[in-house]
Amino acid sequence: MDRFAIVVDGTATFAAGMERELDIRALPLHVDIGNESFTSGVDLTADEFYRRIAAPDVKPGTSQPSMGECRDIYDKLVSEGFRRMIVITIATELSGTYSVASTTAQQVPNARIEVVDSRTLAGGISLIGTACARARRDGRSFEDAVGVARRIAGKAHILAAADTLEYLKRSGRVSGGAALFGSLLAVKPILEVEDGKVQAADRVRTREKATARLKELIEAKVPPGTRINACTLHTNDPERARALGDWAQARFHCVEHWVSEAGPVIGARAGPGVIGLCWYRSDDVA
Repeated sequence: MDRFAIVVDGTATFAAGMERELDIRALPLHVDIGNESFTSGVDLTADEFYRRIAAPDVKPGTSQPSMGECRDIYDKLVSEGFRRMIVITIATELSGTYSVASTTAQQVPNARIEVVDSRTLAGGISLIGTACARARRDGRSFEDAVGVARRIAGKAHILAAADTLEYLKRSGRVSGGAALFGSLLAVKPILEVEDGKVQAADRVRTREKATARLKELIEAKVPPGTRINACTLHTNDPERARALGDWAQARFHCVEHWVSEAGPVIGARAGPGVIGLCWYRSDDVA
């Protein structure tokens, strides 16, 4: 078997136990709350994160891994006997992680490290990671797995409904006036992530309408019955996410599917109450 490591960045989101089962490693991403900095998934749980940012004056931030942290991950894998690695990062438009991971990779002389810009984030990265893990499990070569990652990059889609504009305002993603206007109208923005860009797909007035519109937008892109690889993500809203996941599995032929918390890095930007579907068409990358 062609032995190689798979590394994803810290916005990736998996169901409990998946990373260990598939042996997928992670680059650290950080969440800043006030004067404190935490590493997502290491010393800050999702529950603690949402408790700490509940106060209206808290403005959480995020930061990419340092070159030293990337080097630590690479060196650890080399010490375990890996001489080849696939590193899958958040889209370059959304973070400098790709640049840091690539620059650091050039400084590791005893390993071949292919860094792939996923053109997406969160569950989209996770789906690329599981595809690479399946290729490795099936005995395919390192080059084949890199090819799989690059084919899916740009074809993974995310549509998500956010519960509030407040955290987008705090993060500076929308103006204070626009966020206030949205709050007064109870606007629920629907966001689309496609080929490295995050943009508004629509906005509606209530949670129920947001969920219904989200489903309409997904079906406009993917006809019912289509074979897809998918995951459903959420920020501190597991019940609504499970309902969306059940709907997706009933409407589409899901080759794989899981539901997971998106984590503090995504929560810092979008706040609690986000639900969304991440997917790619299975036949597009066969």
